[in-house]
Amino acid sequence: MRNIYMAGMSHKVAEIAIREKFYIPMDVKTDALSHSPFDELLILATCNRTEVYVASDREITEGELVRYVCGLARQDYNSFSKFFYFKSGDDVAHHVMNVCAGLDSVAMGEDQILHQIGRAYETAHHLNATENTLNKLFQSAIHTTKRIKTETNLSKLSCNIPFLAMKQVQKTFEDLENRTVYIVGLGEMGSLMLKYVQENTTKIFASSKTFANAEKFADVLTPVKFEDRYDVLGKCDVVILCSACQEPIVTKDEFVKALSQDERCFNKGAESSATALSKRLIIDLGSPRNAEPSIGELSGVQYVCVDDLEKIVSENRRLRMIELDAAQKILKEGLDEFLHWNRMDEVSKQIHLHAEKMLTTANEESDKLLRSMPELSEDDRHRIQMMYERFAKKMANDFLYKVKAENSPEDVHVFLKCLGACNG
Repeated sequence: MRNIYMAGMSHKVAEIAIREKFYIPMDVKTDALSHSPFDELLILATCNRTEVYVASDREITEGELVRYVCGLARQDYNSFSKFFYFKSGDDVAHHVMNVCAGLDSVAMGEDQILHQIGRAYETAHHLNATENTLNKLFQSAIHTTKRIKTETNLSKLSCNIPFLAMKQVQKTFEDLENRTVYIVGLGEMGSLMLKYVQENTTKIFASSKTFANAEKFADVLTPVKFEDRYDVLGKCDVVILCSACQEPIVTKDEFVKALSQDERCFNKGAESSATALSKRLIIDLGSPRNAEPSIGELSGVQYVCVDDLEKIVSENRRLRMIELDAAQKILKEGLDEFLHWNRMDEVSKQIHLHAEKMLTTANEESDKLLRSMPELSEDDRHRIQMMYERFAKKMANDFLYKVKAENSPEDVHVFLKCLGACNG
């Protein structure tokens, strides 16, 4: 019987300093999938999670699978095993459905994880690392998630200001890969903002009033001293302000000077010579506001403050509960469908074995009969053999396949168990 297993770590159990050690590069992933020690294998590696999915005819223990992941990442098992979770059987199916639908993400309902899982599945499938079980599991998860995206508005709603801020960024700039983002303030809101930004670009600058706080994130961004913020402000496409302050830390006059040094947006000289050669987005999440709102009057500059986003939040809270209920119903339908298929797939294999056994028994009995009747012609011997085979196939169809079609997997298992006991 082929069972499914998974081991992994995510933002829920490990901070980024740990997770980044377990990011699996594409060349390592490709080699692992091409030389898999398991019957089936899929590797999911993103900024927020590293997970390995396995389908196997033999039992896989937690220790074996976690050691395998540590080996891929070249990390010590004893030092990092405590950060892993392990699941098997139906729990794996439930987990991957939740992950794919974005219900296990930092931003619940976000869309990016669906694309990441899709790419991970395509890679594994292309390298022949997946077969029937993982193919069906991930196809079902992707199909179910697409239903949730189509039939609900969950991915469009959030009760979370940084999430809405990220949606605004993506609305303004469809592709952030080649854009530069500057985050000022790395408290709770700024740190969450950083998680969202990381999933879309690696060109990130950040400042904190305490420079050492910005330096803590030096592995994923370029820290900038707070007093040097204007040196960076004029060069970035997106500026996200989340600092605690009583007076604006970005004034219109100083911002204009910063922009005037960047020829992409302003010609050198006075503000009046500004030309909108490059769009700039300023998202001000501070309360009090971190920037003078008048910067939104500058040509090419879009200014969004927290109040603009808050208007969406309260209504989203009410709608979100409705959409979450609808999403979970769809997810349950997808999960139930896969679990039924998985149980029936095992039943099908067992029925096929019993049908083959019936046919083998029929051939053995016909051989016994024919050995006792050596005078028969070849045509008669062939007709007798065909008669036994047809009888065996009819019995299999009437007593095996009809039982499967008309009963639950659990009842069919009981039937097959009794049949096996009778056949000794």
